[in-house]
Amino acid sequence: MDQDTAEKLMALYQRIGVALSEADTVIRTLPQPERHEHLSGLAETVMQIWSKLQLPVVRQYPELDPDREHFRKSSDA
Repeated sequence: MDQDTAEKLMALYQRIGVALSEADTVIRTLPQPERHEHLSGLAETVMQIWSKLQLPVVRQYPELDPDREHFRKSSDA
């Protein structure tokens, strides 16, 4: 995959992440057991997006890792 395509995909995945974060906020207002069911589904979705979509891009272009700076700062401390 070329870098331009990788950058476009990562930008799209970031927007998906924002939407999923908004869904998390709404899901947390649900009563149990609905909340648990929806949070489990959301967690599975997030893991699939990371492992199947973002990780292959980040392996090829580590500089596009959205958590790169966070982990760099953590390791510097």
